[in-house]
Amino acid sequence: MFEMADKANDRYRLLGGPGSPFSLKMRAVLRCRRIPHDWIVPQGYLSESAELNAAAKGMIPVMQIPEGDYWADSTPMILALETRHPGVRSLLPDNPGDRFLSLLIEDFADEWLVLPFFDYRWDAELDQDFCSRRQMAGWLGAMPNVEFDEVVRKFRARQTGVLARLGDRELNRPLLRSTYPEVLEAVEAQLEVSRFFFGGRPSIGDIGLYAQLFQCAIDPSTSAIMRRDAVRTFQWVQDMDDASGIEGDWRNPASPIGPGVERLLKLIGEVYLPYLAANARSVEAEEKSVSVELRHMPFVARTNPYKARCLGALKVALADAITDGAEDLEATLRRHDCWDALQLRPGERDTIAPITPTDTGKRAAVG
Repeated sequence: MFEMADKANDRYRLLGGPGSPFSLKMRAVLRCRRIPHDWIVPQGYLSESAELNAAAKGMIPVMQIPEGDYWADSTPMILALETRHPGVRSLLPDNPGDRFLSLLIEDFADEWLVLPFFDYRWDAELDQDFCSRRQMAGWLGAMPNVEFDEVVRKFRARQTGVLARLGDRELNRPLLRSTYPEVLEAVEAQLEVSRFFFGGRPSIGDIGLYAQLFQCAIDPSTSAIMRRDAVRTFQWVQDMDDASGIEGDWRNPASPIGPGVERLLKLIGEVYLPYLAANARSVEAEEKSVSVELRHMPFVARTNPYKARCLGALKVALADAITDGAEDLEATLRRHDCWDALQLRPGERDTIAPITPTDTGKRAAVG
């Protein structure tokens, strides 16, 4: 029988996998904020974990809070922890404009950067072989090679099958893979002026980027690119894995935003937000797929209701930031064609339900 969270000591139990970017994202959050926790990789293949089945979230990671309930979905979990542990090494910048930009960058990392990462991981034979064996070694522990190889085979087939259902891989690949080096360039540019994107301490945006890039630093093809072109980024993700000892201040909001933030906003304005807007229209029209041209390249994918909810959450967050006094935010977003896609339509806010960590998971784990 699995253990319960330690309510008396306010200790959290985080259940995830070593190859899951969102699992390590939450572990990095708990480490950075110095929140007492246990990191648990349930032994056995994913569907065989009694506790994950009992949590009934349909995704990883899952976190058991001290009261015994289970949470899922990294962004609402992070925001809920901000409410439960206010003022304790917060990941949300004090300045409302920077706070929104950090949320936007995190969302981009979660919902777009994961796509080229996942495509690389399950494409070349070298990547498929390494990643499937590495992940199953983490989940399964010790077992005879014959049994291990059979589980690896099943897991590999499962993951490549997920990709086949997500969209047209060959058609989408040029666009997806063009964006990975741009993210590396953004981190490299930011490291010329500050350790993190909004000053001397990690924000939720840094955490989101770390989650995908840490896995990219391990997987063969993406790691080769990073080691060749972005050595400082490679070390940055190692530092971010445990930022519990990092002390620093938020940037002075009167100064210009960093070059890395500017580069990411350009990418978000040209690729990510147009995709989110097209996907939201497809969801509203009850279409099964979304087709859009981004940077003169085609992109076709299965319609994703969860990503439509993400766009709604970003719209609400922007409206709140403006209300809170983010005076320069509109000009910054307009400069990168990010403003219009993030505007609430009349009455739209009333239709947007918040995404909470107590929801039953509605998205497949990516890893």
